[in-house]
Amino acid sequence: MGAIEAIEHRDAGAALRRLGTPNALALVSDQLLGIVDTIAIGALGTAALAGITGATGVFMVLCIGLFAFASGIRILGAQAIGAGQSERYGAIVRAATVVPLAIATLAALVSVFAAKPLLHAILPAGAPLDASAHYLMLRSACLIPMVCSGMLAVAFATAGDSKPTLRLLLVINAVHVPLVFVLALGALTHHPFGLTGAGISSLFAEFVGLVYMVWLTAKRPQLGVFSSPRINRALVLATASISWPEFVFLILQMIDGPITVALLAPYGTELVAAYRALSLVSDITWSVPGALGDASEVVLGQRIGARDYIGAKAFQRDATRLGVLLCLGVGALVAVLAWPLAAICTLSPALATLAAAPLAVHVLVTLPLKGYAMTVLAPIRGAGDTRFVMVMGIVTTIVAIGGIAAGIRLMHFGLWAVPFGWTAGWLVRGTITTVRLRGGDWERRRLATS
Repeated sequence: MGAIEAIEHRDAGAALRRLGTPNALALVSDQLLGIVDTIAIGALGTAALAGITGATGVFMVLCIGLFAFASGIRILGAQAIGAGQSERYGAIVRAATVVPLAIATLAALVSVFAAKPLLHAILPAGAPLDASAHYLMLRSACLIPMVCSGMLAVAFATAGDSKPTLRLLLVINAVHVPLVFVLALGALTHHPFGLTGAGISSLFAEFVGLVYMVWLTAKRPQLGVFSSPRINRALVLATASISWPEFVFLILQMIDGPITVALLAPYGTELVAAYRALSLVSDITWSVPGALGDASEVVLGQRIGARDYIGAKAFQRDATRLGVLLCLGVGALVAVLAWPLAAICTLSPALATLAAAPLAVHVLVTLPLKGYAMTVLAPIRGAGDTRFVMVMGIVTTIVAIGGIAAGIRLMHFGLWAVPFGWTAGWLVRGTITTVRLRGGDWERRRLATS
């Protein structure tokens, strides 16, 4: 089995294009599942769209939270490669998958009993409760294949090849997109199953994606993932301990979705459905700062593993500058297209009109803030300081949800409360992260691989 080579870091633009572009396209492709479900269910009316908004909000908390465990691979794996210890890589990947797979299985089982009462607590009157609960149960079952295929995709990306991540999402969408219209809307069969059909389509597509990733990984023996069935307990504990704080961070960062739905519920299904358009388009734009942050973390983790802190600092400065400029450009483009994008997602001009202006301001202001915060955070995450990431999740979410709640209930901003709250949250996060970075603690941390 050959050694895994470190990524060239001296040209930040080239490194970010190599790692970030496939990741960004993959994140957009991942959101396509939600877009297609939203369009299909939007054809069934505003009430059904409000139902999928609540169910998806709960699902995304679990889904995004679980992928925090990819940090175990990105941090330990990247540092191992940088330190010339690539022979340990497969063992790290196997170990990092154990805990999130156990959590995903438990979440799928709990959803059978908890989905309906949970959605009853947050959905507005008139939303289809039973169908929404069925959709949430099926999407929760999707977490099991998603964790396995997702961790394999991260294994490729951390080793310098982000293309399999995009290919995985293309395979999943190739199955899900036509199937959801057959099962949810009854295309060709004339037997529509609504939200339940959309959930079945997602589950089937995710299992197809898992089979594809297992096949692809088996063709890359140098990664060492399937070289042994052995699970190293010490590495399970090491990867989990690194990932737990980020798991908490991401859970907190995503929990604003169902909370916002609950806050908007007294105002009716129309406002909740309009929020679906705003949140969905905003989630798509996350592909840019999210991909930049992950790509930067991989490169910086390898530099830290090689103890090349001068190279790490130079890369981080260039990555931050490029990240802010790119996010500013994308934010401006999406702001201009806010109304048609919202109309496509909801199939309703009235809902698009409600969502367009708050959406435009939201992406134009918060996206550059996200680009800055994610690239500034990258060396801290790459050094393994995920506890700081968790603290940032707590602080950011408290500020953002507090702002959203005040905007909806006290100031009566409606959907304008969303950009109001998250702008405050990302400003606070960027400021605190900058102070932490300049403190230099990430340079003094003991290597996670030592």
